[in-house]
Amino acid sequence: TQELPVPFMKRIGFNIQRLKTRPPLGGTAEGEVSAEEALRTALRLGDSVLIIGEVRSVEAKTLFEAMSIGAVGNVVMGTIHGESAYSIWDRIVNDLGVPTTSFKATDFAIVGTQIRFKGTLKRARRIIEITEVLKHWNDDPEEEGGFLEWMRFDAAKDNLDLFQDNLKKSEWIQKIQRNRGLKFEEMWNEMISRGETKNYLVELKNKYSVPRLLEADYSVRAHNKYALMEEKQREEHGSVNHKELLKEWRKWVEESLVRELVAEKPSKGK
Repeated sequence: TQELPVPFMKRIGFNIQRLKTRPPLGGTAEGEVSAEEALRTALRLGDSVLIIGEVRSVEAKTLFEAMSIGAVGNVVMGTIHGESAYSIWDRIVNDLGVPTTSFKATDFAIVGTQIRFKGTLKRARRIIEITEVLKHWNDDPEEEGGFLEWMRFDAAKDNLDLFQDNLKKSEWIQKIQRNRGLKFEEMWNEMISRGETKNYLVELKNKYSVPRLLEADYSVRAHNKYALMEEKQREEHGSVNHKELLKEWRKWVEESLVRELVAEKPSKGK
């Protein structure tokens, strides 16, 4: 979409390609193709991440075809209007005509909305639901237990509650365990550790008043450094000590990224 800052994303290291698509209504301009044709072109680009904004027409079938056969190789994501995992399934299957068997290629439904806390007029955007789509059901995922809720938003606490016991029933986690030879504890520690990296960036942003720390160029550098440090631990020790990894990574972030941003801030009185 036009909202994506493609030139900027290329500058910070993303190998990204924009395809201009024909609007759903009205005429066409030179070089424009249908959304479905653009999607099929993207699938021929090889292993990549594919993100489709506003899934609302015939391109939905192509998107789920890509998810079903693993054509992209990494991640396939799309945005669609829906207030819950069930309403997303209902819209995709009953409104857009995607077969239920194809919808099962979805791993997760993540729902976001605007919340008005305690009846105020101010709105705040929040993630309110993270639900895994299980694979062993036939017709109706809600009636047949096809949804496994991971997290649900509690407005009173302004927090996402985690249903940790449900993770042990997760087919997605079991699949990753089989394919990568990981134990549940190893996967859990990895998820917690990565969450800690995000929390730490927010803490430092508030502590030093450096909002740019959360923007793409710095968050990408922080993520890449974490991944490199983790890989180094695996190569040297055969496993990951997340406590030591986080300690080393935090030190690097503060001495490198934060120091760089603080140095750029104008001095008081200037």
